[in-house]
Amino acid sequence: MSDVTTFSVSASWDPAAKEGELANADGALRLRHVGAVSLEGKGGGANPEDLLTSAVAACFVQTWAIFLGKLKVPIEKPHLDATAFLEKDPAGGFHITRVELAPRVPAALLAERKADVDKTLALAEKYCIVSKVVRGSVPISVKAVRV
Repeated sequence: MSDVTTFSVSASWDPAAKEGELANADGALRLRHVGAVSLEGKGGGANPEDLLTSAVAACFVQTWAIFLGKLKVPIEKPHLDATAFLEKDPAGGFHITRVELAPRVPAALLAERKADVDKTLALAEKYCIVSKVVRGSVPISVKAVRV
């Protein structure tokens, strides 16, 4: 792998239809995007806020899976819930004020190997590429939940 890898997406928007399309360079990603209903958008498709939250969640769960494997912590299919909090911006408009990640960990495993689980989560938080970018402007909290 070279020192620089690029990821390209094209985005279009049709103001009359109040929707657009996103597509990545190799065509593996192609989706319709709209404004969130809660923000007076059209709804019925992906919105930027969900896409941002999804990017953080996908990156984190994949990175967490790497460290679960390396530390031999037996969570076969890592799963987490992610929530982004959108609030009014005093300067106008809205902004995401924080993102909360809730990795699901079996209660027995958390009781037996809490230190190892915590270490995998800390490493995922440190190395997840997307959360590193987001964390520069929005706090991200990670708290395991017992399942």
